[in-house]
Formats: sequence, C-alpha cells, structure tokens
Amino acid sequence: MPKFKYDKLVRDKIVDRQVASGATPEYRQLSDDEHKTALVHKIIEEAGELLTAAPEKFISELADVQQAIDDLMEKHGFTHADVARASQAKNDKYGAFKKGHYIETVDVPEDNEWVAYYRRNAERYPEIDV
Repeated sequence: MPKFKYDKLVRDKIVDRQVASGATPEYRQLSDDEHKTALVHKIIEEAGELLTAAPEKFISELADVQQAIDDLMEKHGFTHADVARASQAKNDKYGAFKKGHYIETVDVPEDNEWVAYYRRNAERYPEIDV
C-alpha cells in the first residue's frame, strides 16, 4: 500500500473520511500551542493557494483561509469584534490596502529612524547597493 506524507493540519472530518475510504492515517491531537502554530502555517498554505486558484475555486480557497483565521481567533480568545476594532485602529493610523499602493524601493536618509529597522529586518528589506 503506498504511503504519503501529509505533515499538516487538516479539517476536522478528514481523518474520518480517510478511514471510511479504506486509508489508514497516522495522526495525533496537537497541543494548544502546537495547534496555534499549525493554524498560522495553515493560513500561509491556504493563502498561497489563492495565487493559483481557478476563478471558480477562488471563493472556496478564500473560505479555507477564513476558517483557519476564525479558528486561530477562537484559540486566542478573540472575537470578530476584537479583530474589527484592531483593524479599525490600524486603518485609522495607516490606512487599508484598498488603493493598491506597492512600494518597490525606498530611499531613506542615513539619519532616519527607519534605517535601523530596515537593517535589523534585512531578510524582509534587503539593502540595495546603488
């Protein structure tokens, strides 16, 4: 019998569906901390699938992202209202993502406070030699 590696969080009914199909999944119940981490990985996985989803499957993939977010919120004890307040606070201070602004590069004066931040986070903001 062929064996395939999953190594990921799955929806609650998947194990039962696999067993019903004749498969034998090896699985375990995650601890609370492991579950929180696995949900973050699931959000990343599902968000990545949005990039290649066919138009008719996009809403289904978006639903997967939303489910993982909802479950992670619940694990942390947050409500939709809590997240809405945090979102509104960020929108008030920084704006939303509606305009589609995309920064390619930014020239920053050497004495600007952001230079240190960008250099500490070089994997996200690599410095370009010009």
